[in-house]
Amino acid sequence: LNGELAIKDGYVRDKLADWYCQSSGLKYTKYRNISALSRGETPGPEASITKIVSGNKLQEIANFGMDMMDAAGILRPDASEAEQTMYHAGFFGAAGIRIAGGTDEILRNIISERVLGLPQDMRADKGIPFNEIPSSNK
Repeated sequence: LNGELAIKDGYVRDKLADWYCQSSGLKYTKYRNISALSRGETPGPEASITKIVSGNKLQEIANFGMDMMDAAGILRPDASEAEQTMYHAGFFGAAGIRIAGGTDEILRNIISERVLGLPQDMRADKGIPFNEIPSSNK
């Protein structure tokens, strides 16, 4: 940044510290899931929390890395430029990760209902088997 190492910039150090704290929280949340599995229990909604935070963090880090590369961050990377390729892959791959295994909205619903005890969303098809839900194809 401006001819200096990025680590000398206070904003960069703040971001790194934030990501370190988030990573530590994720690590211990994953340990809770592993512990539940080792006791023969079904993991709780912690997995949903882990997925939401991980996907968001990956996208944020990749976006930050591309921003740090300035104009080069928007260019298609040469395969030999490992750092640039890593940020592009993370940026574009994070969107897919956030959709795979349940979107953020679905996972937030799970957390709100199972962790916070909030009422379930109102649904007209509640209690109806999927193959019996009315649709325009029937």
